Amino acid sequence: MAVHLTRQRFPSEHPVSRSRVGMVCLSLVAIWWVGSTLVFAQGRVTDVLVSVVKDKVIAVTGVGQSEIDLSVGETVRSTKAQGLTALAITSTRLLGFSSQLRRWGEQTLAVDEHVATSQVVREFCLVATDQHLYGFQETLAHWSSEDLGASERVQDVRAQSHVALVITTERLLGYSAFMNGFHAIALQGDERVQGIEHTGDAFLIKTSSRTLMFRSRMASWTEMS
Repeated sequence: MAVHLTRQRFPSEHPVSRSRVGMVCLSLVAIWWVGSTLVFAQGRVTDVLVSVVKDKVIAVTGVGQSEIDLSVGETVRSTKAQGLTALAITSTRLLGFSSQLRRWGEQTLAVDEHVATSQVVREFCLVATDQHLYGFQETLAHWSSEDLGASERVQDVRAQSHVALVITTERLLGYSAFMNGFHAIALQGDERVQGIEHTGDAFLIKTSSRTLMFRSRMASWTEMS
């Protein structure tokens, strides 16, 4: 007696449509492309060095270089670079370079303005002249400024990681890599700075009458009780 067996077909054995296979492959390619793009983008942010070649200031990173032309008669007084930030001080301008944006930012100096001191750290730089304070924010390739009073003089400038502190004869000024502009608090009467403590994100200043704190992610001074 002949026995006829009927094979049962399960859903998993049905052939997969070409359109479904195509969609799966396309999704895998998209995931690979996004991942590769993120890795590449992260790799583009590299430290910078700065140099002067003929009539140009050149910033060099691991992925290329960016040039800015000097004007006729303009001379370079000094150059500095640290981490992602570069600074060139010329006879007429301050030139800051952002490695992340691969772009120069410039700040014009007054004809009779003279640079007193400058600090460059990984994500910003700070310049004090006899007339202004200037800060360059690397993440935006942007300069901000603060006027000094007619009789106000800079006594000390300190920069650490994400914050900077400027002490003048009249004020304390904080600057942050994360916040735009300078943030000032006036010294009272004959108040004098007696001690300074810091981390990479905060300054604690003890004066003859109070204790003050400036933090990198807060655009204000806090008086400690």
